[in-house]
Amino acid sequence: MSDVPDRSHLPGPLAGWVTKLCEEEMPIFAQTVSEINRILGKEEYSSLALGRVILQDPSMTAKVLKLANSAFYNPGGTGINTISRAVVVLGFNAVQAICISIAVIESLLRGRAKERVLRELARSILAATQARSIALSMKESASEEVFIAALLLNLGQMAFWCFSGPEGEVLDAALDAAKDTDPSEVEKNVLGFKLMHLTAALADEWKLTPLVDEALKGKASRDSKGRCIDLGHQIARESENGWTTPEMKKIATEASKFMGKNVNEVGLIFQSVAEDAVSAAKTMGAGAAARMIPVAKNDESTPESVWDAVEDWVQPAPILQLKILREITSTMMTKPDINVVLEMVLEGLHRGVGMDRTVLALVAARRTLVKAKFVLGQDRIRFTEKFQFELGSRPQNLFSQLMDQPRSIWVSDYKDPSLNGLIFGGIFEAIDRCKFFAEPVVFGGTTIGLFYADRHPSKRELDSDAFESFKMFVHQANLGLEHAARQRMAAAAK
Repeated sequence: MSDVPDRSHLPGPLAGWVTKLCEEEMPIFAQTVSEINRILGKEEYSSLALGRVILQDPSMTAKVLKLANSAFYNPGGTGINTISRAVVVLGFNAVQAICISIAVIESLLRGRAKERVLRELARSILAATQARSIALSMKESASEEVFIAALLLNLGQMAFWCFSGPEGEVLDAALDAAKDTDPSEVEKNVLGFKLMHLTAALADEWKLTPLVDEALKGKASRDSKGRCIDLGHQIARESENGWTTPEMKKIATEASKFMGKNVNEVGLIFQSVAEDAVSAAKTMGAGAAARMIPVAKNDESTPESVWDAVEDWVQPAPILQLKILREITSTMMTKPDINVVLEMVLEGLHRGVGMDRTVLALVAARRTLVKAKFVLGQDRIRFTEKFQFELGSRPQNLFSQLMDQPRSIWVSDYKDPSLNGLIFGGIFEAIDRCKFFAEPVVFGGTTIGLFYADRHPSKRELDSDAFESFKMFVHQANLGLEHAARQRMAAAAK
């Protein structure tokens, strides 16, 4: 069966543009959305799996954590230092919305960010923020889906203008020459399709929220989620003419009936949310678009948001280590999902200790095999497939011995006399016979797996500070498991 999507039902020019955007111009966005859809497709989708999608990209990791700590998503100000904790505190849907928002913005800004692109992006971010605010005021459970749908409602327009080239120049001139004509009719005459149909085709291709397609067809406006999206876009368009125009007052009057608030209060909420939209846009890396979002008191001196270049390799961060350790301790004080604790430890090793490749391998059923369960960093896919070794075989390899005799190890020389008699085939070929740290994970007195970390891809040397930090994080994991074991025993005794 072919993996090539069937686009035969689309008009030729539209199918060509869908292919161009999916396969040439926005493949990273497509991959991110595909991975999220794969997670959602599971019967019990995993917040930990979503965290691993984010942690593949240091830039996205930084932006997600910054948004997670912003007043926009975290008004209570609960400190969040790990992606795992962000998913626990904010919820899967909120982090999914953040992730997709950042992915689409980064894809667009990799292209040729013309003024039309930035203006559409600014309008979409403001519309999404307003729509989410209205949904939250209505206690709408799908507020994050509303945000994504409102953000992506003009995705076709943004993507086209970003990657259009000569074709865009022709359309640009045609639109300027026919300012009193419906833009969508001009688009159809020049391109052979309307850009809203490109949005619909991309939404179908990438399995985006069905709210996008419903909103494009006008169906969504019949329910509360659709009204939020529609109001968000009305506010965004009219704000370009000012916040106190007669038309804006009409929109506020409609929203006030919907939200159960008086018109003046709603108008002030609109203006306050616009400032939130500016902050959110900057945090997501869309500083140039943020400057185009109309606010009641526009401060022209505010600089664009400029993201520092992300290091090729994650550097050791002692302060972050302490924050993550405190976060792990705080999580263990409740009744934690032990997988969340282990994932936080793995993230601490990767982002805090600055290890290139980090692995949590767990014992499989019947205790015959230890296999990678969670992997962060370089070679993630290969390590997930290759990092495994047998238990009980003779002669032993170093990892299987470690499972029998738990201790911390730092292997820097495979010819070390203390390693005599151990075999180094199989898994050691998979890890490129590199220098590494390893230590078992113990639950209820039984060794159930091990943590592994190295800096081989970056060719950086391991050092004693990194080893001490590695041991500290694994110790924290074992404390968490011990705490969980005691809770289980206490529950069984009742």
